[in-house]
Amino acid sequence: MNLLYDPVFTVDTSDGREACSLPRIYALLDADAVEGFSRLQAHQKQAWHCFLAQLGAIATEDRPLPDSEDEWRDALSALTTESAWNLHTADLQKPAFMQPPVPEDTLDDFDPIHVTEYDVPTLSKNHALKTRRMHDPTDEHWVYMLVNVQTTGFYAGSGNRRTSRMNGSYASRPFFGLTPSLRLGPWIMHDIDVLRTHIDKIEQRYDFQREVTPLLWTDPWDGTDSVDLEELHPLYIDCPRRIRQGETWMKTSTSAERVTGDVNGQTGDPWAPVDEKENKVLNPSRNAFEYRQLSDILFGDRYRHPISFEEKTKGYVVCRAVTGEQGGRVHNLQRVIKFSNRRRGWDTVEQEAETRVKKAETAAEILSHALYLMLKDDRDDGEREQVPDRLQEGRNRQISAFHERVDACFFQHLLDAPNISEHHRQAFWETFLVGGLRTQFEDAKQLCPAKNRWHRQARAQSAFDNRTKSEFTYAKQFTSDHEHKDRERHRAVQPDGKFMGNV
Repeated sequence: MNLLYDPVFTVDTSDGREACSLPRIYALLDADAVEGFSRLQAHQKQAWHCFLAQLGAIATEDRPLPDSEDEWRDALSALTTESAWNLHTADLQKPAFMQPPVPEDTLDDFDPIHVTEYDVPTLSKNHALKTRRMHDPTDEHWVYMLVNVQTTGFYAGSGNRRTSRMNGSYASRPFFGLTPSLRLGPWIMHDIDVLRTHIDKIEQRYDFQREVTPLLWTDPWDGTDSVDLEELHPLYIDCPRRIRQGETWMKTSTSAERVTGDVNGQTGDPWAPVDEKENKVLNPSRNAFEYRQLSDILFGDRYRHPISFEEKTKGYVVCRAVTGEQGGRVHNLQRVIKFSNRRRGWDTVEQEAETRVKKAETAAEILSHALYLMLKDDRDDGEREQVPDRLQEGRNRQISAFHERVDACFFQHLLDAPNISEHHRQAFWETFLVGGLRTQFEDAKQLCPAKNRWHRQARAQSAFDNRTKSEFTYAKQFTSDHEHKDRERHRAVQPDGKFMGNV
């Protein structure tokens, strides 16, 4: 089975489902005819997107963009030998797709693998995905698994090495992409064009020398030697694990990393923000997809945007990552936010984002203090008053729930800041915060202990009201509780940039 000629992939197109070769996929993407990849799993979308964009840019770096399937086939064929596009190559001295040549010319030390158990994340428990959910995997399933493991895989023990494009063995590869459209064709072709245009910037920043092929799966590897990052192509496609199809699919451990020399994951990854304060690539977690850190990544001065943000584009920011936790729990994170870096008055947008975060943190402090006053132990023995452990968890949940309210609407009208007066911006955001605070505080009253209930609630309510009116002078606060609850009940807020969590 050869990816350049055989219909390995099942693609949903505007004309129906079609079995496609790899060059045919590029032709369909260019024609904006791709609706989706039928057998591509949600946690594999990030790796497949990166692979298609990097490979397309590498193949067309020194030639015009192809106009047809045949031209795409010619461009891909020129990169390496035909065997490198085979899923199975009997001669172990030659490469197969995402399978480096085996210098020892034997698979005696290789062990069998299953397409789902060896995928990213490596699953030892049936938490997010069932480990044996695929009883009859096709060649297409193996292609997606190979791309996923070799380009986004994190360290999985037993010599299963991680990709070099992340900050540390137990980190994850971040994906923050700016696109004019969420349709796969315009999005991937846009990324190919951006990478082709700005490849020299990546090369200069990281001193790439291009002495080694950009397709690392085509180079022989015995698992003991490494290649220095500076010898690589700026858009190199990583291949950190030794996998090979013999009588069955197999893998073996390696004693060395495939690529060395990266500084905290800084490899010029086109979709990876760099924390310039700590001089390292972002290691994405759930916090990176929530409004406080995400605002810092997009609008602050701490993070350097990746090359995918280089072109002035009106559209969306797509944030993705597959993250792992101790014990086998995984999170497939995704967030989509309307975005534009074309706008005038960008300084105003940055200032407004910072202001919103600070005011939201102030609001959370008000709620936290009010809950403390309502839940604390009232002691007569002079000891320090504290919230009992049995109530502290509930208090933390209420504060987290308030941040989720803020998160759902944080990016609403944010990009319109240059066109809105400061007074109206302040009134909009403070009124929203006060409304959210009141609703959350009312919900939290169910936690109040029965002992001295009315005294506790009155004490907390007084502090809550006084601090709220003092901090949020622009807010329309002076409505009755009945009017406020009615407004909350009927207001239809359309959140912009909703955090989708595990998708």
